[in-house]
Amino acid sequence: MFPYEQGFPVKAPELERQIGLEVYATSTEGVGGRIRQLLGDFSVREVLLDGSKAPLEPPRGPVGGRGSFLLCSLVKEGMDTLEAVRRLVKALGIPDGLISFAGLKDARAKTAQFLTVRGARPEILSQLGIRGLYVIPLCFRTEPLGPGELAANEFDITIRTIELARGAVLGRLDAVLSELAEFGGLPNFFGHQRFGTARPITHLVGRELVRGNVKKAVELFLTYAGPGEGPRTIEARSYLADTWDLKGFLSLLPRGLYYEHAMAKHLLEKPGDFHGALRLLPLRLRRLFVHAYQAYLFNRFLSKRIAYGLPLAEARPGDWLIELDERGLPTSRAIKVISTSKTGKGLVLALPLPGFRQELSSGAQGEVEKTILEEEGVRPEDFKVRVMPELASPGWLRPALVKPDMLRAPEVFDDELNPGHRALRLCFRLPRGSYATVLLREIMKPEDVLKAGF
Repeated sequence: MFPYEQGFPVKAPELERQIGLEVYATSTEGVGGRIRQLLGDFSVREVLLDGSKAPLEPPRGPVGGRGSFLLCSLVKEGMDTLEAVRRLVKALGIPDGLISFAGLKDARAKTAQFLTVRGARPEILSQLGIRGLYVIPLCFRTEPLGPGELAANEFDITIRTIELARGAVLGRLDAVLSELAEFGGLPNFFGHQRFGTARPITHLVGRELVRGNVKKAVELFLTYAGPGEGPRTIEARSYLADTWDLKGFLSLLPRGLYYEHAMAKHLLEKPGDFHGALRLLPLRLRRLFVHAYQAYLFNRFLSKRIAYGLPLAEARPGDWLIELDERGLPTSRAIKVISTSKTGKGLVLALPLPGFRQELSSGAQGEVEKTILEEEGVRPEDFKVRVMPELASPGWLRPALVKPDMLRAPEVFDDELNPGHRALRLCFRLPRGSYATVLLREIMKPEDVLKAGF
């Protein structure tokens, strides 16, 4: 029987609903405010499985170790990981395949993350002089860095422009955290930066690729104007959408949009070669489109499960359970439940990211997933992406809940940048693949996601 959708006292903003974030887990009124007024207000550091944290400053002593892969800390602000790697590749004059990293980091933050560069010399990397980033060589090793080596991310975040008194801020924060504890944890949604907040486009491009529409995917990438983009960019995209005049588009387009320039020039030289235009984008970025669409579907699956009142701390018949390792990270071992059972003892509820190998849930949750896929007009086998097979994705399972680890007591203080307002500083750790903004949205309950800095 298909479950009944419940009403919720706090409705998610429209921009969040577009990326599958349709509900909150808590009903406590938010503290409001804004994140990222300064880039330093949103700081992220990677933590590897061995406990090492990406440093912000060079360690003392020479670079040791053996092997051809140089492990480094990449410290950046004002650009995402893919853009930082693009600049590194250009400065070093090497193929991007020689650089490996464990995770993607947001542009609007100060972040420190690990990467390896094959065949690099420490003295060259440490003196590149690229604006907005610097590289700290750490040691040589025999293998490139892989995603499986990342354990967690540590966040140090300041929420500003809060209009509440100090006691009210702490009271609402405590109430939200108590509600989440009673809920079983934080819903493990994919956060805003997975899709782009200023221009939530990645999953839309991914959807068209999965459906086999390369032409539509390219048109979307070039013409879709996001709510957070500048007026010149919006004008250029709108002009192209109305006219498909690529020369005029290029004359209007700001210089910083590197990929749009390259794709438009290619289509001028080879009209109709949409496959070739899309393949100008790095493989990592093209794969991100498909993965973002899978993330959108996961968000919708999880939103509907919450909305229908199906538990997240308990498995029902047909649900997936996934085993966690000793660090609390998901493994590849999963079972499908045949009778209602509590989670725990290293087993947690998991929902699928659809793919050509990943079996959907059964039972009530399975009905939710099948209905959403029918609405989207896609099937699991479509993730073979036959129009561009290098983007094929088998799918996987993702825990439905995650438990934030608060690293220190929250601090409320007078906001020196905004007199008469308060600021809230939060320091916490999340397992790899989980998003700080998902916790922040529960705490803040923003009415306008863009103005709130998401």
